[in-house]
Amino acid sequence: MENEVASLLETPKLSPLQTMRHSCSHVMAHAITRLYPGAEFGVGPDIENGFYYDVKFPEAVDESILPKIEVEMRKIIKEGRPFVRNVLPREKAIRYFGDKGQHFKLELIKDLDLQQVGTYTEGDFTDMCQGPHVASTKEIKAFKLTHMAGAYWRGNEKNDQMQRVYGVAFETKKES
Repeated sequence: MENEVASLLETPKLSPLQTMRHSCSHVMAHAITRLYPGAEFGVGPDIENGFYYDVKFPEAVDESILPKIEVEMRKIIKEGRPFVRNVLPREKAIRYFGDKGQHFKLELIKDLDLQQVGTYTEGDFTDMCQGPHVASTKEIKAFKLTHMAGAYWRGNEKNDQMQRVYGVAFETKKES
């Protein structure tokens, strides 16, 4: 278990494109918090062709919200905020994510028995995260939110139903 916990604090090695895609998922979560206060987040990794984030929205939503989220993401990208890594002791992380109403993050901290929790902050948004991220939001050049699908928290139909919001990202606008 100790090696598993240590690996959760270590920043994985990602290609520049994977890093940008992962950064897009973070910016998307930030945009969602601005538009839908009370949204709760599961996980948001980069994937082969893009990225996604599992979200429990505070209200019923459908794919018609994707353009609205993209607009907010572009505002965040223009702000040019740096991604800042921090490591929180377990109790401070539990207080922080508990105060934010992020019970999925709390579940991960407790189930994985994390004693330290990696976070990344960009602007006024902090997320539990291994990283890595691009240095600044301005480094994100081209992305598109593509679709949504239902997803059960941690892949178990007995858990909360969430919306998985998918997107693609490219290193340059020309590639998109």
